[in-house]
This record gives sequence, C-alpha cells and structure tokens, in this order.
Amino acid sequence: MGDKEIRKRLGSGDETALDELVRAYYPDILRYCRRHTADEHSAEDAAQETFCKAVRHLDAYVHRGKFRAWLYKIAANTCADFWRAPRRDLPLTGEAYVEPGFDRAELAQDLDAALAALPEAQREVILLRYVHGLKLRECAAVLDIPLRTAQSRERAALQALRKLL
Repeated sequence: MGDKEIRKRLGSGDETALDELVRAYYPDILRYCRRHTADEHSAEDAAQETFCKAVRHLDAYVHRGKFRAWLYKIAANTCADFWRAPRRDLPLTGEAYVEPGFDRAELAQDLDAALAALPEAQREVILLRYVHGLKLRECAAVLDIPLRTAQSRERAALQALRKLL
C-alpha cells in the first residue's frame, strides 16, 4: 500500500494506517535520529516526536511524491529542537556493550571520525544520501537547499572522505 493511501486513511481516522506508517518508516527515522541526538534515549524520543508531528500536521502536507523527504525534514527539525533543549543530567551507566565484530566496529568508528571531520553541511548530505538512502533531490528538499548546492556538497564531501580514509 502506498503513502497516498496511508495518508488518506490516516486523515479519515483509521488507526491501523498509523501502524503501517510507523512500520514503514520508523527504522530509517530512528537511524537518522541516532546520528543527530546525544544518546539512544533522545533518538527514540525524537523519532516518536517526528511521527506525532507528522500525524498532527498531516493536513499541511501537500503531496508532491516527497512524503519520505517530508518526514526526514520533520525529523531534522525535531533533532535540532532536542539539541536546543536544556540538557538533562543522564544517569551514569556501567561499561558500554562491546560489539562482537571488533574489526567492523573499528571501521565504523573510523568512518564516524571521518564524517565528524567534514563540515556539517557536507556531512548532512552524505548521511541523508548514503546512510538513509535518499535521492539527491530529496536531500536538497530536506536541507532546504538548491539541488546544485546538494550536488556540490556531496562531491566535496566524497573527495574529503577519500583523503581521510
């Protein structure tokens, strides 16, 4: 079932449509929020808030075939709100869980370090494009920039990543 049908059912009050919407997009939105919030708890809160805002503002959405990009835009704004909110003290936890595949974790850490070295504007394009699988046009819509700007940021970021890695 497509986005359009789910949105129509949501608008008419069908609660099962919300389940379908969350099932279709929650994993990707949560992954995005994990990269843009301080911890797992904040990421889960931000992902949940993203869907609450999407449902609340569904009537404001104008269908142009970019529903997924619209959800990511809401997630980006929600994560930004989480960073602006006053930090609450997090409880101290024990040792962090160590991933069984250490080499893979080390590679992921190197990639994270390389991504962190990129300017934020370039990093956002790379994360949306390659981690979250958005098309370049969708990345431009999420970031509210022209397509050409998204293309040049992607190109510059990839060149920088090649040097760093």
